[in-house]
Amino acid sequence: PLLRGITRSVAGLAKATQQLAEGKFDVALAHDRRDELGDLSVGINRMAEQLRRFVHGQKRFLGDIAHELSSPVARLQFASSILELKADPALLPHVTQVQQEVAHMSALVNELLAFTKAGLQSATVKLVPVAVGELVERVIYLETAGQGQVTAVIDPALVVQAQAEYLTRAVANLVRNAIRYAGPAGPITISAEREAGEVAIRVMDCGPGLPVDQLEKVFEPFH
Repeated sequence: PLLRGITRSVAGLAKATQQLAEGKFDVALAHDRRDELGDLSVGINRMAEQLRRFVHGQKRFLGDIAHELSSPVARLQFASSILELKADPALLPHVTQVQQEVAHMSALVNELLAFTKAGLQSATVKLVPVAVGELVERVIYLETAGQGQVTAVIDPALVVQAQAEYLTRAVANLVRNAIRYAGPAGPITISAEREAGEVAIRVMDCGPGLPVDQLEKVFEPFH
């Protein structure tokens, strides 16, 4: 019984540290032991709470900055539109370049707002039935401006439980990257199939792919 109790406590500590390494800070270890393992559990709980507050505060700070940046960026977009109408024709290429940079800046600010919103909201996400085919077709239309660079092979009856906004953003990011980095290399196809009680959505292209040393970093924000 003594060894079993120690082993159970060590296993709990190992699981908690793994969760912390994955960025899951809602760790709550039992600390009813009156020995070194109990002290360690208390320390891990305190560290998890401090990390949670730090990350939450950092994301709130980023969200506040992004929110404040939205107004001047919008004013820049409006001013550049007026400048385009009144500028000398010889200056129009430069105005267009400014508009492109402002549009890129606006997209970055929106991504920052989306990132902080996702990190600050409750962990409970309301899932609703989403028709995969309709969602994918909408993404294709928006990302290709109706030019049909991407094809979809999806059963119209396929429905998943999801948060529609996040699923749309995830698929759109993949499609946008495929068009940007693999568009001229060959066809881009989106498929969705049932696999072991879940649905796998795949965006397939003929591009160069990711370097092996980048695979672990690709899910880091803004990498």
